[in-house]
Amino acid sequence: MKILNTKAHVAIGLASLTTSLVLGAVFLGLVPDRIGAIREGRVVLAESLAANSTALVTQQDMARLDATMKLLLKRNHDILSAAIRKSDGVPVVLAGDHQRHWTLRPADNSSDTELQVPIFEGSQRWGQLELRYKPLITPGWRGQLETPLVKLLAFIGFASLIVFYLYLSKVLRHLDPSQAIPGRVRAALDTLTEGLLLVDDKQFIVLANRSFAKLVGKSPEELLGQGISGLAWIGADGSPLSAQDFPWSRAITEQTVQRDGLLHFKDVENKRRTFIVNCSPVLGGNRSVGGVLISLEDVTQLEENKVELQKAKHSAEEANQAKSQFLANMSHEIRTPMNAILGFTELLKRGYGKSEADSAKYLNTIHTSGKHLLELINDILDLSKVEAGHVEVERIPCAPHAVVVEVAQILAVKAKEKGITLDFEARGVIPETIQSDPARLRQIVTNLVGNAIKFTERGSVRIVLRMLEGTAAPALAIDVADSGIGIAPDKLGSVFEAFVQADTSITRRFGGTGLGLSISKRFALALGGDITVTSEPGSGSVFTVALDTGPLAGVRMLKPDEIVAAQHDAAGDTGSWEFPPAKVLVVDDGPENRQLIVLVLEELGLTVHEAENGRIGADKALATAYDVILMDMQMPVMDGYSATLLLRESGVKTPIFALTADAMKGFEQKVLAAGCNAYLTKPVDIDKLVAIIAKTVGGKRVEGSRQTTAEVIPLSVLPRGDHAVDATVSADNSPIESALAKRPRLHPAIRKFVERLGEQLAAMDAAVASGDYAALAGLAHWLKGAGGTVGFDVFTELARNLEQLAHDGAAPQAMSAIADLHALRRRLVAPADTVETPAPARATNDAAPILHVVKPAAPIAAVPIAAVPITAVPVAPESVAAMLAPAAAPVVSRLADKPRLRPVLQKFASRLDEQLIAMEVAQRANDLQQLAQLAHWLKGAAGTVGYDQFTEPAARLEQFVLAQSVGDIAPVIAELQALTARMVVPNDEAA
Repeated sequence: MKILNTKAHVAIGLASLTTSLVLGAVFLGLVPDRIGAIREGRVVLAESLAANSTALVTQQDMARLDATMKLLLKRNHDILSAAIRKSDGVPVVLAGDHQRHWTLRPADNSSDTELQVPIFEGSQRWGQLELRYKPLITPGWRGQLETPLVKLLAFIGFASLIVFYLYLSKVLRHLDPSQAIPGRVRAALDTLTEGLLLVDDKQFIVLANRSFAKLVGKSPEELLGQGISGLAWIGADGSPLSAQDFPWSRAITEQTVQRDGLLHFKDVENKRRTFIVNCSPVLGGNRSVGGVLISLEDVTQLEENKVELQKAKHSAEEANQAKSQFLANMSHEIRTPMNAILGFTELLKRGYGKSEADSAKYLNTIHTSGKHLLELINDILDLSKVEAGHVEVERIPCAPHAVVVEVAQILAVKAKEKGITLDFEARGVIPETIQSDPARLRQIVTNLVGNAIKFTERGSVRIVLRMLEGTAAPALAIDVADSGIGIAPDKLGSVFEAFVQADTSITRRFGGTGLGLSISKRFALALGGDITVTSEPGSGSVFTVALDTGPLAGVRMLKPDEIVAAQHDAAGDTGSWEFPPAKVLVVDDGPENRQLIVLVLEELGLTVHEAENGRIGADKALATAYDVILMDMQMPVMDGYSATLLLRESGVKTPIFALTADAMKGFEQKVLAAGCNAYLTKPVDIDKLVAIIAKTVGGKRVEGSRQTTAEVIPLSVLPRGDHAVDATVSADNSPIESALAKRPRLHPAIRKFVERLGEQLAAMDAAVASGDYAALAGLAHWLKGAGGTVGFDVFTELARNLEQLAHDGAAPQAMSAIADLHALRRRLVAPADTVETPAPARATNDAAPILHVVKPAAPIAAVPIAAVPITAVPVAPESVAAMLAPAAAPVVSRLADKPRLRPVLQKFASRLDEQLIAMEVAQRANDLQQLAQLAHWLKGAAGTVGYDQFTEPAARLEQFVLAQSVGDIAPVIAELQALTARMVVPNDEAA
């Protein structure tokens, strides 16, 4: 909204111009300088008084000189004090409080307020005259405002603004073209429902009625002076219009009336409107065009009705054609199984079943045809419900991975019969539950996987579960890839139509009605998603289901190994406890410790959140109400003692149990003083942990379950002293296995400890070599707790001894202890990360069908078959083979098809190589600050140039660096290097 009108703007401009001219005159000396004149007068008075004083000094008439000075102060109020001072500094005459006012030294120059003039006796300097004046300008901002120049400029500016404003009020009234039209005529124009405009020969608006101004969202007065062609006119396709497309432009150039032109316009609400435009040129006295009168009739509703009528006609024609095709196809599909049923029934009726084997064969044919007919009828009913809008879908929590695996296990029978393999794989993290319809989801997956098996004669079918990237809302994708016959490119658009298959020979060869894909796609649409397909004839097809997951806030995300473990977990202790719904927060800087505890507690049905240091844990505990908090005591950023104190001071009453590898005398008092309720020593006893939480949240044992003697031990009765485990380094080379090796779900935590141990021992070697015993103590403390937590109790006592040696600074003994740790590490046996072998191609009748669950060696990031929006997921034909063989796909920028951006992509790739080298250097130098900056750069730069695969690993690297999780840094850098090796950088000749 405009605050000032045009008249005010012009008046302000003229006033500013006048003030600038006055200011220029001042600088040119054309305006008298009052302050300068006063300054000159003071100098003249001082010199005159000095001359007079010289005469009186020569005459030794000091009395008269004193009287003269006092008379001077009395007559001149600008003088505060005066004095006659000899050369030796002794004042002879003083007038006023000169000692207080005078600050100038004899060697200083005079100023506006303090003037000193020499007095001579003959040719010798006798002394000086000193005059102290009031300041010419009051100090501070008030003095600046009171200067004559500022007052003059303020007066000129304010007075000229008022004068010009009043003057323009009269002049513009005569110049305003809208004033040439009487008020009653303007009122009549404003009542018109059609828009009316008057523009001059330069196409600037000089008149607009309210109907048009309302569409633009401005008042008629605000439109005056605007160019009409600069408004939101658009073409029929939504593109901007050029100058020659406007009818008023033609009316001016051709000097003819333009009738019934059609223009489109976006109004203030961004709604597209359609106008019939008539333009009449207004001729001047010399027969030249002085302007154009434009009328605009709004026919938006008529245009919309016309478009809807065309759509309705087209839909009716398609529906009539589809009806005929539907009846023809349905007649054919029903007659085929009915012919077999009636024919073989007739044979049995006439006694053509000569033997029991023949009769059984005929009955089996009748039964199979009957089942096929029933499936056809069910499909038709489902299709009719969908088309009639009566399909019912529900949105309830369901586990998508469980649905997919269940379907795959059932259909593995068909795969086995055909001698092909059926594989399942999860890529990236997957939500444990989504809001969807499990029955419809199961039907969709069944249709897609069943089709894939049916059209695949050799090779395999692979099911991939992943999250879609690049969508506004979270979406889940299920890819079903096969190595079957494939689909021709010109047939891809019709495979989802009812009763349509890619080729008429398909029905004869493989059977089927062509309804399964049509129904599945409509179910997917009803669930807020879609199904798309890419294929290459002879190489196979990839069908992708994209589904809306609903809100995922608070939903646990499952890693690939967790999903796989859920399918293969052996029976264990999971049924021994029943817990009410409860939330547990695990705060520990050791990822192995957290992973172990999370796996155990989530297996018991508890909701578990994690935090890698005390600061993050305290923030989470203050933001969320937890039932139990498990707190490690020694962590970076903020330790467990400080975090617990912070929570207690903030009023958090949640039970907090300390997790500590410390067993030194007096530590329990420190834990108690921090506010913990009890503690557990590391290695963590799982039974004790479960029992403590059960007692706290009200868990109970299932009848007949294994009992334990664990209970919550109050801090006041905890035993003091050493909780040592007898651990010595044996001279033999026998392998050392984890005590938890028989629990498959804990294998990832065990393997991660084994991998990290080598890095930590190398860090211990470096610490003892550099004499950094504080770092050595911290590493030993980590090993003391982490080793026993994952079942390698042999490390606990050695690590405890090493920690004490580090505190004592005993280098030789510490080096010996580290050597023992290296010897133990060489004997460690990590649980094997096996992948179930595929079933043989030729299956025997007694062999059970096998669903192959592909388990990655480590959790992998999502490798999207097509990371595009939910409604369109195209996949290149060559990616079909990539889906079937889970090899690493090339890393291609989503901007690679833009030729103008290729230099940017090449520059990024070149710099990426340099930055990765810098990352390695920073890692070796333990320069975490530099490493964090490099990770932060990659996190933003990669996505900007379209290499989105780098964003998530770079973000993890930055998080690990900021959390000082040194052991997690190297694997992520290796992951980034692997991605870099797979990068495809477009060259300048790329098409």
